[in-house]
Amino acid sequence: MVLDQVVKLLIVDDDEVDQMIIKRSLRTAQMKAEVRTASMGVEALEALQQHVFDFIFIDFILPDMNGLELLQKIREQGITTPVQVVTSQGDERIAVEAIKTGASDYLPKTLLTPEGISQSIRSAIRLHKIEQERLHTQEQLWRTQKQLDTVVNSAPIILWAIDKDGIFNMSRGKGLSLIGRIDNQSVGLSIFEAYQENPQIIAGVKKALSGTEAKCTVDVNGVWFDCLYLPMKDDLGNVTGAIGVGYDITERVLVEEELKKAKDTALSMAQVKEQFLANMSHEIRTPMNGILGLTEVLAKTQLNDHQRDFLKAINTSANNLMVIINDLLDFSKIEAGKITLEIIPFDLRQLIKQLLDILEIRAKERKNTLKLLLDEEIPQFVMGDPFRLSQILNNLIGNAIKFTENGVIKLSVEVINVQNGQYLLEMTVKDTGIGIPAEKLGTIFDKFTQGSSDTTRKFGGTGLGLSIARELIEVQNGNIQVESQVGQGSTFRFQLPFKKADRKPEVPAVAAESSADQFKHLQHASILLAEDNPINQLLVKKVLGDHEILLEVANNGQEAVDLLAQKTYDLVLMDMQMPEMDGYEAMQYIRQHMPERKSIPIIALTAHASQGEADKCLAAGADSYVSKPFQAETLLKEIARFLPKTAAEEQAAAATLPEEALEINLSYLAQFANGNAEFMTDILKMFIDQTPGQVQEMTRAVSFSNWAETRTIAHKIKPSLALVGISKIEEINSKIEQYALHRKNTEQLPSLVQQMVTLVEKAVDQLQNELKTLKEKSAVR
Repeated sequence: MVLDQVVKLLIVDDDEVDQMIIKRSLRTAQMKAEVRTASMGVEALEALQQHVFDFIFIDFILPDMNGLELLQKIREQGITTPVQVVTSQGDERIAVEAIKTGASDYLPKTLLTPEGISQSIRSAIRLHKIEQERLHTQEQLWRTQKQLDTVVNSAPIILWAIDKDGIFNMSRGKGLSLIGRIDNQSVGLSIFEAYQENPQIIAGVKKALSGTEAKCTVDVNGVWFDCLYLPMKDDLGNVTGAIGVGYDITERVLVEEELKKAKDTALSMAQVKEQFLANMSHEIRTPMNGILGLTEVLAKTQLNDHQRDFLKAINTSANNLMVIINDLLDFSKIEAGKITLEIIPFDLRQLIKQLLDILEIRAKERKNTLKLLLDEEIPQFVMGDPFRLSQILNNLIGNAIKFTENGVIKLSVEVINVQNGQYLLEMTVKDTGIGIPAEKLGTIFDKFTQGSSDTTRKFGGTGLGLSIARELIEVQNGNIQVESQVGQGSTFRFQLPFKKADRKPEVPAVAAESSADQFKHLQHASILLAEDNPINQLLVKKVLGDHEILLEVANNGQEAVDLLAQKTYDLVLMDMQMPEMDGYEAMQYIRQHMPERKSIPIIALTAHASQGEADKCLAAGADSYVSKPFQAETLLKEIARFLPKTAAEEQAAAATLPEEALEINLSYLAQFANGNAEFMTDILKMFIDQTPGQVQEMTRAVSFSNWAETRTIAHKIKPSLALVGISKIEEINSKIEQYALHRKNTEQLPSLVQQMVTLVEKAVDQLQNELKTLKEKSAVR
């Protein structure tokens, strides 16, 4: 204890002279002290209850008890303050008893000198402090040992230590019982012998004995342990042994195995489902190719009105079936997390208006009125995914039209929040249709769910439209809600964020190209078709035969390979799924084992409408692919791409090409209008007013390599072209849509779009004349 600290003292002595001697000695020794006195043992005990002292003087002889009795009572109360027994007698027997009772020292009154008292206090306090620290350390060690024992005895661990030779000097822990051993059973044995059947443990021990920490997970008799091996070193850094701990993780391993099994099962089920959808797509698309293709061929023949009506019904039914198939494939992509979004600038107002123009035709079929309300604050150009927005609105508005008759469908778009250039738009589709029962509102967005049990029977559909719409909204950080009452209609409301685009991208001019006859040069070309479906064989024979193209048919991949070994062909059309040898195997064989035919162009014919399937075809050796069902001109143009015109043919075609009128067939529109000249006039005006602008938008999208927008615009133009009956433009537009959708042959898109521009200009001129004719007929009536 340093000199400047104040020492708190208690003097227990009934002799005031002795008290004064002690106080005077303290002053003489220059020891700072705070002194309290007590004349009797009882007073001393009371003082000790109220105050804490650093040192106690006790006179051996007190009025109510002797000093040893008081000392004993003090120690019984747990007070460990140093005590010095003072007596006038120098009896060694009293000194021994005092020390045994707990005194730190014994001092005769004859030695109550400043030096003696000062030395006694200093020594006693210092020793007491040392003793307290020792006891505290001992207490901590005891507690730590107890905690360690608790952990070792309760937790599923094994704690061990070995010397540098690998001999156990400790081995304990509850984990030992899990492997049929007991505490310290291995002490004195070699760890290399005890665990010789566990090479991972031996490797960890050797690494630790070499001075490096090691870890491993090991199976010991069916019990899994996470193990840690640490080297033990002396002051010089020499390895003296190792210590290790193993923790039982068997339950975790079992859970992980169960999770892995569950994951593998789920993955397997997902793959089975994906394969099922892919196979279903193929099995349906293959016959659909024949139905739609032969319908197209048949439509070009002489038919009476009844036959044309039947043909139209077949075509409509086939196209409706294709919509269902595409819904299933879209949903499969969403579930697999394969939906991709594009963030590009687009004209939001124009997109919505064009979409409603297309849906207007369907609405009028059910005698519905479409209304649009656009917030003036909506920016003209925004950043987002126009194709997905069109898909969402088409699903919601299409549903509203389907479930409403003689009613009103209203689309309103308003800005509900603007922050940092980002607009949160709320789009509401409200109808006056049949409504949704209250008990179905909670599940209406679930897959394969419809409003009532007879909805599919009455209205058709897959029950996936709303589910797809919700998924597409949520993947764009939006949300959707529904309100409905049976018999009064439904309201679907969703919010999506869009960033404002600064300006509309400029459209660079594209030089016009000739639209000369593309297929005349294919006459007498020799083509091999590998196709096992008789209907598709018939279709391809008819399409190619009309252009005097020579065709030979193989019923499977093996026949195709055999024919290629015997004859020379200009091109191969290869179906992908065939018996004996499929298209993939056949293409790989041709590319790898038929050097003389290695470079022959091969066009894959696939019924799998997915980008993954397209990539698979190309990887197997195809130069290109055409998805079923395909249009005749789509197939012919793909063939022409690999069998181009010679320079002489190009010049001759350019020199002899007459300025022919575009073939426009308004019979479908006339049937659709049921003879209503006013309705036909409205449709033709709509085409004349809107289609040229849409084609220019497509030109802009292509110039910026914006394939998603290109595909969206091509998809929008489809209904107008079908109504007006311009098959040539329809075929070009279909090819543009397919190329843009699959991101293939995109180098051809500028030329194709420019052909669209030229042909639409011709169509507009011719339709102006048709309008005059219609007006004249109306005037006569």
